[in-house]
Amino acid sequence: MQPSSIYRILQKRAGLAELGKVRPHDLRRTFATRMLEQGCDLFILQRAMGHTSVATTSRYDYRGETSREEVCKHLDVFL
Repeated sequence: MQPSSIYRILQKRAGLAELGKVRPHDLRRTFATRMLEQGCDLFILQRAMGHTSVATTSRYDYRGETSREEVCKHLDVFL
């Protein structure tokens, strides 16, 4: 499949869903963020995305403040 075909399909579907402008790279960011939200290890995600550096992978983390707060709620700091 050609990159231009992927772009056209994405634009058509985004238009139908009334999402506004969506770029193919947005799919990679969404994939990475959803994997991290589900508890995926950053180093496993790094390999899945084909990055040589974990720093590159960490830039794909678009989890919000709510996600951090939720994780902190479950910390058992007083053992």
